[in-house]
Amino acid sequence: MRFKMDFKTLPRCGAKARSNFSKPCRQAAMKNGRCYYHGGAIPIKHGRNTKEAKAERTQSRRLISEIRKSHSTLKDLINDKGDKHVSC
Repeated sequence: MRFKMDFKTLPRCGAKARSNFSKPCRQAAMKNGRCYYHGGAIPIKHGRNTKEAKAERTQSRRLISEIRKSHSTLKDLINDKGDKHVSC
């Protein structure tokens, strides 16, 4: 069964547009009463912008920084010990 909807009968956004000589927007409205241009999408955070993803990236950056610091410290220790063992 195919669902048909008449586009002309859908509610309209009505936001004042800068183009179109300041006439109301003629896009079909979403549940919030505005079109996707003027009302935005439903504010559901997912993927990269969730709190969990941001916290994970912060923690990863901190761990990488700690690893780099410890690596440079180990490198310095190895270089210092190598210089001390040199004998005539």
